[in-house]
This record gives sequence, C-alpha cells and structure tokens, in this order.
Amino acid sequence: MVEITGLRNPYAQPDGYQKGLTAAVLDCDPDSNLIRTAGVMGIVVTGGVVRPGDAVRVNYTSGAHVVLEPV
Repeated sequence: MVEITGLRNPYAQPDGYQKGLTAAVLDCDPDSNLIRTAGVMGIVVTGGVVRPGDAVRVNYTSGAHVVLEPV
C-alpha cells in the first residue's frame, strides 16, 4: 500500500519512454501557473510483491480531502 503525499514534476523521465511526453503532462492555467497532470510522491505503508499485470485499487479516505502541494 502506498500513501500519496505530494505532487512533483516528472522532470524529463517520461521522455525516456517517448519524446514529448514530459511536455504532454505539464500545462499552464490562464494566469501562467504550472499545472501538473502527472508525477506524485508517496510513502510505502505496507510492503509486498508487485508484479506486472497486478490490479491497482484506489482507496479514498472519508471526510475532507487535502489539496496536494508540489514537493
């Protein structure tokens, strides 16, 4: 289990898969503020083996959600 703790820039890592992907996941709002559509940081809460093809499940916490800040 991984707990998402913040946002981060993907740097140039996506371009290692295909040129232009980094630019595709960064945008700007009308006030020129950066909008990140990819890249998160997290901490491992429960360890285990993860294999290709394993399902991913998202558990939303109850109550108010917190807006993540870039790290």
